[in-house]
Amino acid sequence: MASTALFVQAQDISPVANSSIRVSYMGSVTYPGFKVGYEMPYKQTQVFKERRTGVKTISKERSLNVNFGMYHHPTFHDNYFLQAEWNFRRQKSKGMFYEFSPGMGASRTFLTSATFNVDDSGDVYKVPVAGNYFALLSISGSAGYNFSVNGNLPGKIFVKPGFIFLFPYSKLAYARPTVELGYAWNLSK
Repeated sequence: MASTALFVQAQDISPVANSSIRVSYMGSVTYPGFKVGYEMPYKQTQVFKERRTGVKTISKERSLNVNFGMYHHPTFHDNYFLQAEWNFRRQKSKGMFYEFSPGMGASRTFLTSATFNVDDSGDVYKVPVAGNYFALLSISGSAGYNFSVNGNLPGKIFVKPGFIFLFPYSKLAYARPTVELGYAWNLSK
């Protein structure tokens, strides 16, 4: 069996990748919503691997994303949330990228049906803004294409399936699957 020599070199890149505004359609199961955010890169490393066909370049980008989002469940609640995500992106030289994004934040639900409460004296009254506050954890992965690598478009398109966990929810956590389809606009060239 013949052995093949492999050359790997990594270097930090300065300045890091561009900040971006992210906008996406976000659905929870079949319930519509949206998510907008700001991506702030803080580290970028390039890895060069020598292959038989030439040198392969992979860029590893790290960023912090701050997001605001919501989804509407017509028979349950509207959920609004503020979230911070750590984004780990692996950018290939032809434009494809993959991401892993754990996150945390806060959520506020508003019940979509009329809600009533009974006090100690037996009087019934309508609760005007019924809902709950929750802590939020999230985990997601995405795949997409960076148009600015090989073209002149300033951004990336992505699809991002994941889960959000709301807690405490009846002394447990409540998991909701989500999927996003979005675009991230680079703020500078």
